[in-house]
Amino acid sequence: MAVKNPLVGAVRTAFELHSFHGDQWLLVRDSRDLRELEPVAALLIERQEVDGIRIVRRTDFVDQDFSTTVTFMKRLRAGVVENDPLLRANPGRDASWCDKPEDLAGDVQRQVMRGLLAKYLDERRLTPLEVLSYEVHAKALDNAGTTVQGALQRLASLQVRGTKQTAVSRMKELMAVVEQGLAQLNTYGRANPVPKLEPGGLRALAAQQALDPSPLEPRLYRAVAAYLNGAKTWVEKLDRLFQLFQPDLTVREMRILDSVAAEILSSSLALKELVGEEKTRFELVLNAIDLYVGNLGKSEPGERPVGVQALSRLLAEGVLPRTIAELRMGLLRHLHARLPLRSDKGIRDEVRASVEILDYLKEAAPVLSTDEEVLEALATRIDRLIQPEAMRDLLAQGRGINAKIELLLNLIETAPGDAPKAKMAPYLRSLIVPDDIIREYGGRRPETVKPLATIAKRIAAASLPDAAKQEMLEILDGSLFELIRTEILSNQNLPFADRMLALVRHCSGLPEGRARSLASDNLTQAMRRPEFILTYLERFSGAQERRDAYFKLCDALMESGLVAPSLVPVNV
Repeated sequence: MAVKNPLVGAVRTAFELHSFHGDQWLLVRDSRDLRELEPVAALLIERQEVDGIRIVRRTDFVDQDFSTTVTFMKRLRAGVVENDPLLRANPGRDASWCDKPEDLAGDVQRQVMRGLLAKYLDERRLTPLEVLSYEVHAKALDNAGTTVQGALQRLASLQVRGTKQTAVSRMKELMAVVEQGLAQLNTYGRANPVPKLEPGGLRALAAQQALDPSPLEPRLYRAVAAYLNGAKTWVEKLDRLFQLFQPDLTVREMRILDSVAAEILSSSLALKELVGEEKTRFELVLNAIDLYVGNLGKSEPGERPVGVQALSRLLAEGVLPRTIAELRMGLLRHLHARLPLRSDKGIRDEVRASVEILDYLKEAAPVLSTDEEVLEALATRIDRLIQPEAMRDLLAQGRGINAKIELLLNLIETAPGDAPKAKMAPYLRSLIVPDDIIREYGGRRPETVKPLATIAKRIAAASLPDAAKQEMLEILDGSLFELIRTEILSNQNLPFADRMLALVRHCSGLPEGRARSLASDNLTQAMRRPEFILTYLERFSGAQERRDAYFKLCDALMESGLVAPSLVPVNV
C-alpha cells in the first residue's frame, strides 16, 4: 500500500532484477514481491551469457513520476569487473534514447545533458530544465558555436553501442529532434508572453494556468526559468527558487521546485558555492553528508538567504526526493573516486579516514549509515587500498617483525567489514614465522615465549576469517609448546623449583592451546607436591624474606591463571 505525504504524494516500493552483460546492466523483471524475483535470480546467474545479477529496491514517487533505486544484492561471476558500480540498468536500449522533443525532458535525458554540457551550464548558472523550457536560454545555447553539435556527437556514439545503427545516422536523428524542439519553443514563445512570477506566487500561478487545457507543467517550468533568469550565482538561484515555496503548495508545484533544485545541486560548482572550497576529498565527503540532511554550508542558519533556509528545512524533512536522490548519488561518486581522502600518506591514514566517515554517517545521517550502496562504496574504497605496493609501504614503517605484526593488526582492527580483514590476512600470515621472531630477540629462546604469546592473543581477538586465524594460532601454539618443553621443562641446568618459577614468569597469559595446557599441567602437578614451595623458600635466610617471597609467589601464581585458585595456598 502506498504511503502518502501532502508535499510528496504517494510512495510505493518495488524490486527489480538486473543482469550484467559485458559493461552494462539490463532490466530483466520487476515485481512488488521480492520473493518472485529471488528464484529467477538464482537461475539467471547460472546462464553462461550472464556475467552477473543484482536485485535493487526501487522507491516509486507515484505522483511525481520519479523513482530511485538502491542495490541490496549483487553477484558477479569470478573474474568479472564492474567498471562503474553506479551504472543504471537500461530497458533493452540506452535509457537516454529520444525520438521526439518531448523525450528530451525525461529524467535520464536531462542527466545526460547535464554531463555533456556541464562547462556551458555552469558558466551561465543554468540547468537543463531551464534550457529546455525557456526559449531565451535555448536560443543562447543554439548560438554557442559547436557546443550542441559536440555534445550530440558524443551522445550518438554512446547510444548506438550494441546496436546496428551508425553514430553518423544517430547524430542526424538527434539533430532533427533538437531542431524541432527549438522551433517549437520559439513558436510558443512568440505567441505567448511569459507569465509574471513573484516570490510566494507559484501556487496562484499554477491555479491560474490550469484553466488552459494545454499541458500545464511545461508552462510552469517556463515561468520559473524566466523568474530565475539573471541570477549571478547558484546560491542566488537557489534562494530565488525556494522563495517560491509556501506550505500550501501541492505535489505539482513541489515537483517543479524539486526538479530544478536537483539539477542545480548536481553541479560541483553549486556545492562549492554552498559550503565553501574543500581542502581535501575528506571534507568534500563530509559536506556531501551534511547537504543530504539539510545542513547547507558552514554559516549559521540565520545567516543564510531566506530561500536557502527554506531549502535546508525541506531537505531535512525529506520532501524533495529528486534533490535528495541527487545528493546521495553525489556522495556515492565521491566515495567511489580513486583520489585519496586526505592526502597520499598511505593506507593507514586512508583507512582511518574511511572509518571516520562511517562514524560521521552514523551520527549525522543514520539513514545513510545503513544504506547498502554507501556501505559497499566504503568497503570498495578500502578494498582498493589493500594492494601489494601499499602493504609494502606500510610494513616498511615497522622496525622488526614484531613491529610489523603490530602495525598490521592495528590496521585490521581499524578496517570496517569482513572483506578488507580477509584480504589483509595473508599479509599477516607471511609474518607469522616463529624462528624469525626468536632471532629478533637475539636467540634468547625462553624470553620469546611472552612476545609470541602476546601475538597469539592479539590474533585470537582479531576479526579475521576463521580458517586464517586458526592456521596462525596453530603455528604459534606449536612453537610455544616446543619452547616450553625444550627450553624450560627439559633444562636440566635448572633446579625443579626454578623451572616451575620460569613457567610462572614466562607463560603467564598464554592463550588456549597445547602450550598453555603443557604449562598448566606441569604447574598443577608441582602445586600438588608440598615440597615445591618448601624447597623454594629454603633459599631465603630470614623469616621476613621467606614471608615476602611466599606472598609474592602466591600472587604470581594467581595472576598467571595457569593453576586453579584452589591449589594456591591461602595468602594470609
